Amino acid sequence: MLLSAFVGTATNIAIPVLESEFSEQSLTHIAWVISAFAVTQVTFMLLGGRLADRLGRRRVFMIGLAVFGVGAALSAVAPTINLVIAARIIQAVGVALVIPSSLAAVLPLYPKDQHGSVVSLWSSMGVLGAAAAPTVAAGLLEVSSWRVVFAIVVPIALAGIALAARYMADDTVTERQAPLDLVGTATGTLAIGGTTFVIVQGRAWGWFDVRIITVFVITIAAALVFVRSSRTHDEPLLDFALLRIPSLRVVSIAASLLSMSTAATWFLYPLFLNDVWDYSNLEIGLAMTPGPAVLVLCAPLAGRIADRHGYRTLMIFGATLATAGTAWMAWRLRPEEIYVRAFLPGTLSIGIGMAAMLGPSNAAALRDVPDDQLGAANAAFNTARSAFSAFGVAIMTALIGDAVVGDRIAEFRLGWWSMVAVMSLSPMVLWWAYRPAN
Repeated sequence: MLLSAFVGTATNIAIPVLESEFSEQSLTHIAWVISAFAVTQVTFMLLGGRLADRLGRRRVFMIGLAVFGVGAALSAVAPTINLVIAARIIQAVGVALVIPSSLAAVLPLYPKDQHGSVVSLWSSMGVLGAAAAPTVAAGLLEVSSWRVVFAIVVPIALAGIALAARYMADDTVTERQAPLDLVGTATGTLAIGGTTFVIVQGRAWGWFDVRIITVFVITIAAALVFVRSSRTHDEPLLDFALLRIPSLRVVSIAASLLSMSTAATWFLYPLFLNDVWDYSNLEIGLAMTPGPAVLVLCAPLAGRIADRHGYRTLMIFGATLATAGTAWMAWRLRPEEIYVRAFLPGTLSIGIGMAAMLGPSNAAALRDVPDDQLGAANAAFNTARSAFSAFGVAIMTALIGDAVVGDRIAEFRLGWWSMVAVMSLSPMVLWWAYRPAN
């Protein structure tokens, strides 16, 4: 989980170096090193969860790590930017297999009254990876090249495969199963990928560009076929019966709203720190570390509280505290302010709030899901969160528009306050619709 988040974030720091090395390419083209990874991960995560349930979580986890490692190695040695992008797509397919299979492999080994702690630890590793990535990547770029940033995860992935082979229980499914819904798999994958592609690329090409409109129409058609096929096939990619589980449905909505707003604001913070306060890449990484660090420190405690006292109150508290921290930063971040008075209190509040929400929400979403569908349900939950995160970043990109670098404080504050409004819906949804277990 830590590796998956690290490679999704570290690349951001390497983009200026890639732009310099591949100077014949536009920044829009080079940015697909990030976008292609995000689109592919979201696109294939549902399939990864379904395969984990059907083929065995350990097997899919190890295959995912192998694909991940191959993609990372190829991206590190690729001679052209197009081959870097292709290798990143391979790497993202590996991540889409690892994320749903990893939690689904571990969770059944623990009793229900420990699931909050288990999922909090699992999800906090993703935050730690994302938080460490900017600082680690900036440090590596100071002493080496962008290729080292891409290659550093390869030996760790190989070690993960070796450890999984030795210590993970073999849950390979041997009995004959009905064929997977191939039509639904193809159209569902296309619908998710098309939606994410339009969100990511819409502003660069123009929302009414013929290519965006074409992809949008194809996406709608694929989504309609996917829904119809999923409702009629015996082995669908997404069992819509899962969405009738209230805990999964309600928590997925609340967590997606929170992910959308946190991803959007996380996108704005380094831009503000660089444009307005003139921070270097290393200073930005260090400045943004306290929030995720306190999240990781508080996540085990949040998990234990969830196990003892239930999820509802803790999640509402966490979402509310994260909203308050974001509102503080929207209010206080100004050119004349200083870090310890404006940024630090907000990021610590967000970190504590997310510790109370992130892991417990994932555990709460899976609370009533049968064990044999944990992979698919976890994939659906994290696919929704990832898709809404991409949507949030797209909104922020549109809000910033073509504002002059160094003179974007009004756009920053508009973006923050709009996401405060979105984030505030998360605790409301939980308070209104989530019901604790009997």
